[in-house]
Amino acid sequence: MPALLQIQHFLYIYPMKLTINEIADMAHVAKSTVSKAINGQKGVSEENRRRILKIIQEVNFQPNASARALAQNKSGSIGLILPHRSVFTLSGQYWAGIISSIADEANRRGNSLSVISTQGETDLPVSTLERILRQHSIDGLIIGAEQINTKEIISVLQEELPFVFLGRNRLLEHYSVDVDNVQGAYKLTKSLIAQNKKNIGCITGPIEYDYTRQRLNGFVQAMGEENLDAGRTVNCQYEAKEIYKKTCNLIEENPQIDALFLTAGEEFVLEVLDAVKTVKGDTKNFIFAAFDDSHIYDYLNCKIISARQPLENLGKTAAGMLFDLISGKEIPRPNQCLNVEIINHN
Repeated sequence: MPALLQIQHFLYIYPMKLTINEIADMAHVAKSTVSKAINGQKGVSEENRRRILKIIQEVNFQPNASARALAQNKSGSIGLILPHRSVFTLSGQYWAGIISSIADEANRRGNSLSVISTQGETDLPVSTLERILRQHSIDGLIIGAEQINTKEIISVLQEELPFVFLGRNRLLEHYSVDVDNVQGAYKLTKSLIAQNKKNIGCITGPIEYDYTRQRLNGFVQAMGEENLDAGRTVNCQYEAKEIYKKTCNLIEENPQIDALFLTAGEEFVLEVLDAVKTVKGDTKNFIFAAFDDSHIYDYLNCKIISARQPLENLGKTAAGMLFDLISGKEIPRPNQCLNVEIINHN
């Protein structure tokens, strides 16, 4: 039977999605040969490989992810460990965008994504992580680096599970994807100075996080180059009352401040704005620079300069690196650093 008629015959008999067995029958080869051709393995002649791939293309065959994962002793799933409680993490655009991007990349590769969040105020319970590792329910992890502790890292290392940090972790030099926090903060601060702002204050997030210190360093560097005072700085936890109170205190103690550099975005920015309005009455003479972008800024009655992080690229790059580790590929650039884009609002 000619190839085209043979395909049409099989599509008539099997109107639902074809299995690997039907593809093998159509190509007149063993099931194992089809599997090798699909997965790019050796042991298949070029003639058979071309014929199998042509048939697969013509019938729009999609390999069953579960069956393929089982054959490769893989679960067909990766995990993402969020560094904060989900109620905090998913309230902003950053992690929502990251999760969406990683999920899209996993789905494109026929895998699923399990999102793992903390249950308490800070650390992920080690028992939760150890249970996941013990069940072998995932093939690798993407880990939000800022809060994972030594015991959790040791648990992952002991299982020899491939993992990638999103951000950098001071406890372990490992495969990671991050943005250039120092350069981004430097550019934001220079943008404020270019607006003829000389009395610039700085409000940071938790100083124990590496990215907070990096962004603070970028601010200090830019201010130092212009011989400006970088000492009007306060550090805050990600807690609304603390951000509001410390911002009010900073502005009251330094009434000459006419611009603020913030190491975080969105809800952090909104709390700072409320505090400035309380002390100053309005924000019309203020300019704010925030390290994170948000569509909310376009609707605020003040000028904001933001550092937009490439969320889609961050998630996609981290997922791609993890899948390369899982498949045993060499990683030429174990620590990738992406640039941010400076955006002017209002």
